[in-house]
Amino acid sequence: MKKKYSGFTRRRFIGSSVGVAAALQFPHALSAFGLTPNPPICKLVPEQEVGPYYLANEFLRSDITEGKPGVPLALRVVVMDSRSCKPLANAAIDIWHCDALGLYSGFTKQNPTGPGGPPPDFDPQHPRNRSGPPENMGPPPENHPTDKLTFLRGIQFTGADGSVNFQTVFPGFYMGRTNHIHFKVRVGGNTDGKSYEAGHTSHIGQIFFPEEIAAELMKHEPYSLHTIHRVTSSEDDIFNDQHGDLSVAQIPLVRTGDSGFHADLVAYVDPTATPAATGRMRGPGGPPSHDDQH
Repeated sequence: MKKKYSGFTRRRFIGSSVGVAAALQFPHALSAFGLTPNPPICKLVPEQEVGPYYLANEFLRSDITEGKPGVPLALRVVVMDSRSCKPLANAAIDIWHCDALGLYSGFTKQNPTGPGGPPPDFDPQHPRNRSGPPENMGPPPENHPTDKLTFLRGIQFTGADGSVNFQTVFPGFYMGRTNHIHFKVRVGGNTDGKSYEAGHTSHIGQIFFPEEIAAELMKHEPYSLHTIHRVTSSEDDIFNDQHGDLSVAQIPLVRTGDSGFHADLVAYVDPTATPAATGRMRGPGGPPSHDDQH
């Protein structure tokens, strides 16, 4: 893909404090930043809703790109056990997100403006001038899989340091949502070497990005080919209502050229917890299950 984002100036970017420690090695990561293990640091990360596009039985893999165009993104998620303030090892981390034009694998036969489509009277040239999504924009309807594609989905197990690494592309956006990546934390499931089944879901979250970076990237191809109104973080109801500001990834260095970006997030979870259902959306076929038995 021809890179058209190299004009974005290299600079140091200070992200959300929840992602700072992820760039270091454990167990000394927290203390290196003066963040010694204590109850405030080990507070549970807020839940965000699962959304309507989760699919079970994703592949066990670190590179989920499958040739999709976009700015390369090396994503690291570090999962900490909130009970002990220590890394949570051997947890399965599912991630999934849309492509540059707002489509999810498994659901590509959707309205081309993005999952759910716009309301009939929506004018992308004249979005409303106050915070929030466009007028009459509600959550997308319950969806059912339309294809067997698998791009931008995958599962990895946390190592001894609680981390997983994924190679992907910076997510695009779709009607009513800002740029984000979904993830689940599961324990106690089964693997056949290709996927991970069932298990207890300890956390359902979403990863967000610094608004300045996301807004700039969306000006360039392939993202700019998606000509609908882009919802900013401040306009995204899920970001605002479900504490998305505490799930903003750290991008310690904004890079240029073909190398793309690195993004890090630390999530404190209780592996024994069963989170309550969050938000308005539900997964294909009904409410999200926190003890998946797929």
